[in-house]
Amino acid sequence: MFILAKVLQALGLADVGFALYVGITQTHGMGNEYKFTGIGILVFLAGYIIEGVWVSRG
Repeated sequence: MFILAKVLQALGLADVGFALYVGITQTHGMGNEYKFTGIGILVFLAGYIIEGVWVSRG
């Protein structure tokens, strides 16, 4: 579970980085940037919660 949590956190950070790239490179990319940022935050939080709840038990 620890590896799954860390992979989710890394994917969340990568998605937020991709959102920054989209926001910079597209002329009207602010909506997409917000969408990708929100998805990245949710994925990161899922990994953070998994790490905090299930990994700390064991």
